[in-house]
Amino acid sequence: MNKLLIILTICAAGLFACKPEHLILPGEPVKQLSGNWQIIKATRNGTDLTARFDFSHFRIHFADSSYTIDSLVPFIVSKNGKWAFDNPAYPFSISFQPADSTAKRSPLLYPVTNGQRNVIITFSPGCSQNTYQYTLQKAN
Repeated sequence: MNKLLIILTICAAGLFACKPEHLILPGEPVKQLSGNWQIIKATRNGTDLTARFDFSHFRIHFADSSYTIDSLVPFIVSKNGKWAFDNPAYPFSISFQPADSTAKRSPLLYPVTNGQRNVIITFSPGCSQNTYQYTLQKAN
């Protein structure tokens, strides 16, 4: 009888000791583009152009839903305008809408490299046989 009472006590204590755990899933960080960005790496058809061309003067400034471009380089657009993600929480592409033409869309990667957030866009500015990939990083 004592054994049965001990077993029942242990089982009852075990049942009351278990509480459901409420898991809170981590949220996806908001993808922030606001600020000035510079090109830190550029490729055309897989060939590195970074050392061959002076990208140091290029800046793209993102603010809210608009962008402005300083110093023209081969880029997905050539005029200032509006930008938007395809999905604000989980963006896979970014579109650029110049004020005077149609929107251009680019696949988007948003990696962190050496502690710095990067934005990688891929596009063909004219000739479909030339594909550029720019890695942008916030300018200091």
